[in-house]
Amino acid sequence: MFGIPSIGKLLILGLVIAGVYLFFKAAGRREQSRSNGSKKNTGRTPSQNQENQDDNGSLDMVQCPACKAYIPAKSKCSCGGNG
Repeated sequence: MFGIPSIGKLLILGLVIAGVYLFFKAAGRREQSRSNGSKKNTGRTPSQNQENQDDNGSLDMVQCPACKAYIPAKSKCSCGGNG
C-alpha cells in the first residue's frame, strides 16, 4: 500500500516543510519586534526593576553561600541562606 515515494514527491514535501518553518519563523520575528516596542509588565514597580541595574540594564549577581545559586545582589535567596 505504501511504497517508496518518488524523488519528486520527497522534494515537494521538503519544500512544504521548509515553507511552513520559514512562515512561523517570520511570524515569530514580527511578534518579537512588536513586543520589543512596548514594555512588558513584570509585576514589579519601576524602582524595583532599576535598583540593581547598570546603564545597560544588567543586574549585579552574587552567589548564595548555602545553595551556590546566583541571585540579584540585593535579594534574599529562596533557600533561606544569607544571599
